[in-house]
Amino acid sequence: MMSWFLIALAAPFLWSVVNISDQYLVAKYSAGENTSGGIVLFGGFIAIAIAFIIGIFTAGIFQIPILDKLLLVMVGGITIAWVLFYFRALEIGDVSAVVPWFLTVPIFGFVLGYLFLGETLSVQQLLGSLIILLGGFFVLVDFSESKKKFAWKSALYMVVACFLIAAAGIIFKYVTVGGSFWISSFWEYVGFGIFGVLAYFFIPKYRHEFIAIFKKGGRNIIMLTTIIETLTIAGNLLTNFAILLAPVTMVYLVGSFQPAILLCFTLIGTRFFPNIVKEDMSKRVLVPKIIAITVMIAGSAILFL
Repeated sequence: MMSWFLIALAAPFLWSVVNISDQYLVAKYSAGENTSGGIVLFGGFIAIAIAFIIGIFTAGIFQIPILDKLLLVMVGGITIAWVLFYFRALEIGDVSAVVPWFLTVPIFGFVLGYLFLGETLSVQQLLGSLIILLGGFFVLVDFSESKKKFAWKSALYMVVACFLIAAAGIIFKYVTVGGSFWISSFWEYVGFGIFGVLAYFFIPKYRHEFIAIFKKGGRNIIMLTTIIETLTIAGNLLTNFAILLAPVTMVYLVGSFQPAILLCFTLIGTRFFPNIVKEDMSKRVLVPKIIAITVMIAGSAILFL
């Protein structure tokens, strides 16, 4: 039982690094403008390369039903859509305020998993889940002295993104149960790449953003984007594999540790790499968040008693 948990837990570690890198990427190349479409196109083109590599080493990629292929390609399209909403949220909000909204993914996952896959949780699992979510939302609270206006627009972007993440996970599990994980992953990234190419040719705004970002960043943005997408894809693959071993809600629940992991990384980054990331390190802010992390650990312990 712990095997799927450790597999699922590896994903938020990778995604936390990605979140910090995304914030840096957006801050450096968007210049306050809406250029998320152009940034996402880089990911779409890299997805084509990933699909090609998977295709080389995976047999029988064309031997699944056409409907399954179409559903998995749609998952790739859903993926590029939620990433667009996520990047847009990063452009208008801080990473520390955006990422905690991923805590809503298990909620959407529970509802969709129940409706379409018939998945249910035991009383003990529900209790542990609620405790983890409580700790996760506690991380979201701003305990600084300055009063900030609630960012409704970025929150809306993230709620839509999180619903799409949960929907993609449900479709992936529905298609892949009894099938090949790598075959499903191949078609998912084919879909990501196809929608990326279509966006490049049929959405002029995204194409112009892509070209402008490429001219501005050149080799640096290619290298940074490649690293980000490699880590993202690794996290996605780990999550998708864990989804095949446990209920979708449980897997996404483990992802609720991401805000806590991100907090730890931002604190380390603030100390050693302040030019990349900064975090308020006052006791007023840190102590409640440390308590929140402790609550989340307690909740995970209840899940496996």
